[in-house]
Amino acid sequence: MVKKQNKMSARLSIVLRKIANDHHLSQVAEDEGCSRADLKEALVALADKIEKETGVDIVTLAVDGAARGNPGPAGAGAALLDSQGRSLAEKTMYLGKATNNEAEYQALVMGLTLALERDHPRILIQTDSELMAKQITGEYKIKEPRLKKYFTQAHALLEKFQKWEIKAVPRAENRLADRLSNIAIDKVAKEDL
Repeated sequence: MVKKQNKMSARLSIVLRKIANDHHLSQVAEDEGCSRADLKEALVALADKIEKETGVDIVTLAVDGAARGNPGPAGAGAALLDSQGRSLAEKTMYLGKATNNEAEYQALVMGLTLALERDHPRILIQTDSELMAKQITGEYKIKEPRLKKYFTQAHALLEKFQKWEIKAVPRAENRLADRLSNIAIDKVAKEDL
């Protein structure tokens, strides 16, 4: 067993050195006899393991929703960030026609799902929607019936976390999530041209 682990560690070390020396991922995958997707999946799993073992305990989940018009074409963006603000994972999704508040909630649900998929049980949620942050904590009531279903989905996901906190930040501090939410809208707009 130890011999097998040493062999795997040596192989992984070679792969990491190749990547660090600017070898293309496709070439490294070919050299190792696997697909590029399999290699990426293995590297993500390794990164997750390193983060857990080195104490990357609480990650920031930055979320944002955008609607052009209210309602209008909408997108959602979410990013998991380490303690240095580096992106661990990102996701974007086109939502179709929605209000800005609906897009914000859908971004939250998408981001919570991403955090659970990546096995991050302790999160700090960052949003530029003070309304959503205060609704999630119960400080504000939800008056819009369409938002209640997203609120319920979000709370069902939040129950799966060991620890969570949500805070509203200025838009300038949430640029990555804002950019991701707009990427989804822009992509569909270009396809419609």
